[in-house]
Amino acid sequence: MACITVLSIGLALAGLGCTAFPMKSQQVWRSLVDYDYPSAPVGSAEFEAALDRYTGSVARPVEKARLLQNGDEAYPAMLEMIEGARESIAFETYIIENDATTDTFFDALKAAAARGVRVRVLVDAAGFHRGFIAHLDELSGTGVDARVFNPFFASWTIVRGNNRDHRKILTVDGRHAILGGINLSDIQRGDGISGWRDTALYVAGPVALDAERVFNQTWQQGGRGWVGKTLPMVSLNPLKQALEEPFLDDDDGSEIRPDEALASASSPAAGKPTVRVIASSPDARNSATYDMAIIGVTGARERLDIAVAYFVPPLGMRRALLDAAGRGVRVRLLLPGVTDVRMVREMGMRFYGELLQAGIEIYEWPHPILHAKTMVADGRWLVVGSANMDSRSYFLNYEACLALSDPKVAGQAHEQFDRDLEHATRVTMESWRARSMKQKILEPLLIPASGQY
Repeated sequence: MACITVLSIGLALAGLGCTAFPMKSQQVWRSLVDYDYPSAPVGSAEFEAALDRYTGSVARPVEKARLLQNGDEAYPAMLEMIEGARESIAFETYIIENDATTDTFFDALKAAAARGVRVRVLVDAAGFHRGFIAHLDELSGTGVDARVFNPFFASWTIVRGNNRDHRKILTVDGRHAILGGINLSDIQRGDGISGWRDTALYVAGPVALDAERVFNQTWQQGGRGWVGKTLPMVSLNPLKQALEEPFLDDDDGSEIRPDEALASASSPAAGKPTVRVIASSPDARNSATYDMAIIGVTGARERLDIAVAYFVPPLGMRRALLDAAGRGVRVRLLLPGVTDVRMVREMGMRFYGELLQAGIEIYEWPHPILHAKTMVADGRWLVVGSANMDSRSYFLNYEACLALSDPKVAGQAHEQFDRDLEHATRVTMESWRARSMKQKILEPLLIPASGQY
């Protein structure tokens, strides 16, 4: 019996270990040598070239871009897109609750399928709170093609249970896209004070096909079986993907494949707004969302406003923030004062002291959960997406963000940040030092688990 117990524990740790190591090889090396990332000013040609190189993304021309604050703005815009769809809908999200908000969206998706639109829905098993998820009968039986990411039962992908699909992507007809932090839940309705505070970004143009291509990559992993699923060890995936390529369903539901349509898209005009999709995956050898965030921090020259739901910044990110403050950038952080994952807040609080000492301003949101994930720099560059500032987002989860170079929308994001601070509480060195003895004791005890958050 003892041997069986030891073996079970060993197998569990082995499975977790293959998916839980919180750093990619490149980031480990760069942290050890205090690597100097490019420091070109945000919005400059050199800055965009650095994003090309480090994230593998492509800047696309922007036809339209609009910030969507909270459920009050995001949900109507998302439903309008779904109701206006004529060819295809790709919808990927993390949390789906069993409530009126999800009912409304499911009805809209089913109505779209009934009028001939190809509708695909991808949900994460850990975030699906609507009952039995094996078949998603309430959608699949109505013409909607629905899949579950990393099912927990009767699936070998349980060994990758630590790698969740945290992306929130909605694309319609390959022309419209919304990305951000907003899930489907009644608690995300409201103005950010009466409900969760969150942000999404709507964009129109060829970048929607980039977002759909990211969706397609995760779509292959939905459901059960071996085909399309990545292995626990990253180094084995290139060979596995090559062997399986003939068997994968690459149909994207449109007459023109995304790669062909993107190849025919016009290049951004000099000085005009651009946008790119930056996605990260635990299967990659480096984290594109982490590199993007570091390059954004190092590219700031005057002002850097960051809002995140979960703040446990890796060493390289802490160095970048401290360096930014040291060169005169006004760095402001908006973080949760109330959270749905209390341990994460307690992990992050141990860094407040060194950040405050460097002159970084920290504010906490005292209302229902701050769930936004945004970064805006110098009124020129804005990031909105699903990635928080922690190791889980950067190295363990599947994440996706929009990075927008547009002075008009970036300026609006700064203005929104200013308005948010009117409802926030500033953290001072005195208030941080006066935190409870329980908190002070917990902080070092939680260090071993911080790589998971």
